[in-house]
Amino acid sequence: MIIQVTLVTCHKGVDLHAETAERVMRAVLPGGEALASLHRAEFHTFWQARGEAAPESVERLLNVGRFFNPNKHHYAHFRRERADEPWFSADARGGPLPGDWPGEPVASDLPGADGGPYDRLLGGTARQDAAAVDVCTFPLGETGPLLSGVVWRMVFAPGTPDPDALAGLLTEARGADAGLLVNPHMQGWLVAGAGKRRLAER
Repeated sequence: MIIQVTLVTCHKGVDLHAETAERVMRAVLPGGEALASLHRAEFHTFWQARGEAAPESVERLLNVGRFFNPNKHHYAHFRRERADEPWFSADARGGPLPGDWPGEPVASDLPGADGGPYDRLLGGTARQDAAAVDVCTFPLGETGPLLSGVVWRMVFAPGTPDPDALAGLLTEARGADAGLLVNPHMQGWLVAGAGKRRLAER
């Protein structure tokens, strides 16, 4: 069995990266007008085989100062155990992100109980009549024990046709007016579509 441990962090205040990307998508990219909101969180993941020593620890990530600042960020710690290969070794060009990623919550500093910590790190639970698509982006070719990247949540207005396909168009940068979040020559991305995520209590 492979144990996957993930630390996910988000800004306590306004995330200027997400705010700017959202404005550009709406103003410039075809289909961007359907985007109701865009949220961003950073993740740091490592793996270990059951019974073996972990190459990293969440405690160190929270205290070293590089990945988390308690004055600026909220965090949540997740654990996922499966027999399959690490999720990022799958189709890294828009393939499916496992529906139970990042796993079960272990700890968090998030207040309140409106949805699970994963949802709350990404702007809270989306309206039932809206479509939320998560896009997890990360650098290609990483060989170290820690994989860091960004997960974006696109929330589309109710009635948006094929939100999963639209999320793909808005994600992959193919030109000045086509995509924004991923450089396909340097980054991979996995997608959890509107009907494929299991977010209850996460």
